[in-house]
Amino acid sequence: MKTADEGLTMRQYLYISTARNLSLRDVEKIVAQSERKNAERGIGGFLVFNGANFLQVIEGQRDALDRLMADLADDPRHNGIVRLADIAPPQAVFTGWRMRSFAAEDSPSIRRFALGTELPAALDPALREMVLNFAKLN
Repeated sequence: MKTADEGLTMRQYLYISTARNLSLRDVEKIVAQSERKNAERGIGGFLVFNGANFLQVIEGQRDALDRLMADLADDPRHNGIVRLADIAPPQAVFTGWRMRSFAAEDSPSIRRFALGTELPAALDPALREMVLNFAKLN
């Protein structure tokens, strides 16, 4: 059982999932909706879509992230959610990033370059490596 303080601990989750026949327009709608909801929940992060899969890093209080993960599990637009990382960053990394996106319309090399240059320097090196490796996939 979590204590009240544990629920308020800053966390970063990284997960992947499989998209279910989504167009880039569908993904744009997801990102816009996520920006609004994440602002209400105090969550930041980004989404990478490679045409078939999502990779997302989300950051916020543990309770808010756990509610979001439960919502995602019920979302029919994707399945096979696997959480790859759950870390406690020393400080918030995605301030101002309610939901950035990097999408399949870019080639893997362009997507990887954009991520490599735009990801915050304070992002955990192991998370950065996982993200950049995912960005190579198409």
